[in-house]
Amino acid sequence: MDLLWLLPLIIGAILWAGCDVISDGVIGEDHEEGIEEKSKKDIDLKTIEIASSSSTISTLSSSSSSSSSSNNQHHHGSEQSSDKLTGEQDSIVSAIVMFFLVILVHMAMGNELLYDYYESYLVNGGFTAENSLERIKPSTITLAALIGGAFQCGSLIYLLKAFETSSSTIIVPMMQLNSIIILPLSIILSILSYYFPILVTFHKIITPTHLFAFVLIFVGSFYPSLEGDFSQLSKMSFWRQKAVKYVLISDFLIAIYYLIVSFCTNETGAMSSKSFLVISTYGSCMTFALLIAFVKTFRRSALTLVNVKRKYVYLSSAGEILSLSGYFFVSISYHLYYNSGIVSAAEGALNQFFNLIVAILLKKFINFGRDVKRVKEKVFSCLIVTVGLLLTT
Repeated sequence: MDLLWLLPLIIGAILWAGCDVISDGVIGEDHEEGIEEKSKKDIDLKTIEIASSSSTISTLSSSSSSSSSSNNQHHHGSEQSSDKLTGEQDSIVSAIVMFFLVILVHMAMGNELLYDYYESYLVNGGFTAENSLERIKPSTITLAALIGGAFQCGSLIYLLKAFETSSSTIIVPMMQLNSIIILPLSIILSILSYYFPILVTFHKIITPTHLFAFVLIFVGSFYPSLEGDFSQLSKMSFWRQKAVKYVLISDFLIAIYYLIVSFCTNETGAMSSKSFLVISTYGSCMTFALLIAFVKTFRRSALTLVNVKRKYVYLSSAGEILSLSGYFFVSISYHLYYNSGIVSAAEGALNQFFNLIVAILLKKFINFGRDVKRVKEKVFSCLIVTVGLLLTT
């Protein structure tokens, strides 16, 4: 039973790994490194011009043809990348797919099963059936789930924008930072639960052994993002990367989402994982609709979707089906295990492991996605994470 919470987490991680690798393939790259290299070349040309006017003429002549060729290549590359989706466009495709999928799930469940937590609240007189704990009002739970969807929407947008400048095998380990945000918040909520009964869901404080397990899982999972060099954390150049900034914002938003999952689906909330998935997805879709209606860049991204090759739109849709399925299974783990921080850390670690496997297999056999680098470091990180997971049992 101690390991039961890991089973849905593993299934969710596999589904998300497939989604992440698809994001690698459908989102056009816009590397920051290329801009930096171009700036360095411009400086070098100016230095050569000052040193020797005669050599400058020949240098500039050859450089001109080289630059022309480079510009042509860059222009050609731009045309290629424009065939693919931007991060915002991919998120809009995700919202469209989410909307139709959630309608189907809602119809399959029916209103009676979807809002079962309302009926159970009335039947048990506002208390839990097992431990006679005071239940949270169903209207509060519904509102929390809708708000959770808005946080999920924001997290998805920033995460997919990160794919514009980096690959999934680098981004996925950085997603571990959400567990660093969740852990202290869950501890604070645990303390507050003694004063505010509505937070009784979070009443268990993490044990020392599980705290050590969390550290191992986090360090092992975050290791590949730093290329095996933790000193990078002290360098501003690391934090200034677009991918890092976007993932940090995404991590904060999804951390709040996961805490809301625990709040709604545990004993005092009594919302089922399916109900939470449907209602929170409605909240996410409504947030996307508001962004398209009132934010100019999103409206433009939605209108220019017609210019994107159909195959990328179809692949993005398939990725969203995997993603939404992953959210369902992972939410079960948040219901089964007492500490959201550990579940989040384990989720990121497993996602990274399966992402690595799926990325290597797809690149090797069908040449889909991007090249996988620093494989040894990632395998080593998986070993550290495994030790941490064993300590959670």
